[in-house]
Amino acid sequence: MSSSTFTSMYAASVQSTTGTLASYARKITQNGRPDMEIILDDHSEEKIYTTLDALSGKVEITAPNSARFDEIQITLEGFVKTYVENLSPHTTRARTTAVHSFLKLTMPIRDADYPQPRIAEAGRTYAFPFNFVVPEQLLPRACSHKCNTEHVHNAHLQLPPSMGDREVSMQDDLAPEMSKVQYVIKVRVVRTKEQDNKEVVLVEGLKKLHIVPAQAELPPMNILTGNLDYVLSKTKTLRKGVFSGKLGKITVSASQPSAIILPSPSSGVAMPPTAMATLNLRFDPHDSSSQPPRLGGLTTKIKASTFYAARPAEYLPSRYTTVAQFEAVRGVYDTSVSLSSRCVEAVSWTKHKPAPAYTRRNSASSSSSSDCSDRSSEEKPKDGSEYYSATVLVPITVPSSKTWIPTFHSCIVSRTYSIDLNLTIHTPGSGVPSTNVSLHLPIQIAAEGNQNKRASLTAAEAAAELADAEEFLRPRVIEVPSPEHVGNSVLAPAPSGLPPSYEDFAASQWQRQPQPQLQPQVVDPGRC
Repeated sequence: MSSSTFTSMYAASVQSTTGTLASYARKITQNGRPDMEIILDDHSEEKIYTTLDALSGKVEITAPNSARFDEIQITLEGFVKTYVENLSPHTTRARTTAVHSFLKLTMPIRDADYPQPRIAEAGRTYAFPFNFVVPEQLLPRACSHKCNTEHVHNAHLQLPPSMGDREVSMQDDLAPEMSKVQYVIKVRVVRTKEQDNKEVVLVEGLKKLHIVPAQAELPPMNILTGNLDYVLSKTKTLRKGVFSGKLGKITVSASQPSAIILPSPSSGVAMPPTAMATLNLRFDPHDSSSQPPRLGGLTTKIKASTFYAARPAEYLPSRYTTVAQFEAVRGVYDTSVSLSSRCVEAVSWTKHKPAPAYTRRNSASSSSSSDCSDRSSEEKPKDGSEYYSATVLVPITVPSSKTWIPTFHSCIVSRTYSIDLNLTIHTPGSGVPSTNVSLHLPIQIAAEGNQNKRASLTAAEAAAELADAEEFLRPRVIEVPSPEHVGNSVLAPAPSGLPPSYEDFAASQWQRQPQPQLQPQVVDPGRC
């Protein structure tokens, strides 16, 4: 028999074996697909899971025909899917896609739970229990790419919330089609091929989950000068009329409001989450006869920005950097939701008298200018001039008609929020149109986790645990080394030209003297 004939026969044998296993899997599905049902305890279609929630249940599999298998794989998986439309004429692909699998927990199954031999009998139902817990954080290998700071790496190790899947969230979560975050419980019936030990999936089923992990409120952002994403203060000059002089300057400023905190899914709170922003107004009149302008309407919107990419991000994305540093593999999707519109004409102004030209300063005050002051130079009173100030409290309540998810940053998808405030100002002169001042404030949406989570230890509980540990380790034994182990260390020679140190002399004298045999000593643990 020639070698070519043997090779062709061997190839035909491999193809026949592979085809037999493939046809076997096809036969199972064609003659009657196995009935697989994933049952979660205390589950409903609208239920939302969060950090440290238990996902317990069982998988029931019923085969219409007797079938052989090798393993049942039950996993809790989380993954992100994105795609970016290709605008370059140098490629024929319509889009670039990316999939990031950041979570995979496997449920071990005991051999006793499998049928012996591993052949599913026709018409018999087999049940395999599972139990998962939504983790607090991802493993470091979930983010293995380069990050410019450790802060970015830590942000990528937080669990992202479910996003972009209408099957788990009936309401709009403001996510584009280009990005999805999904969690599933996946079950596979697997058989291993004998010739190459590769796994063949005979049947597969999955159950989608709606997970919103806990997200703590982070410190306020440090808005640098030149950041175009956010505007915390704006000053405009007002005129008395079209051909008249100046009325004065008005400055509208605000700081980042506190986070909107989503309640725990198990709390049963029906009230929508609310935060509060403070709008500070300052009017500097052009002359003593100028009066503060009349305020008009104040509209509030919340803008959700979803950043998606086909390549991992090394930094926290922002809209300005995404547009300025145009990359074909990154995109941003912005959408706004109106929150409120009200009239603030009734807000009263407070007049501040001019400060004396010469005042004695406190001896504790510094003569140098401070760069850490919370008030900008425009907000400080000018000597010898009067000004007016006013404060407007702006409640921020997100509507329940949308599904709100926490602020998060993953490797290829991020979600941030901002508050847009638009204030209308009317001048007393005729023929002068009203002035609009707009601010864009960063805001975070945080989320509470499982309320049954064990709280951190108090000082009394920590002291009690330490006392228990001390009692467990009592007595402790400190023993002097045996004589054969003493004096065996080699001292480094002293540098040339320098005499040996006193420690070297003392060590040599200790080695020459006979050492007594010391007995082990039992000491009080508190004195160690």
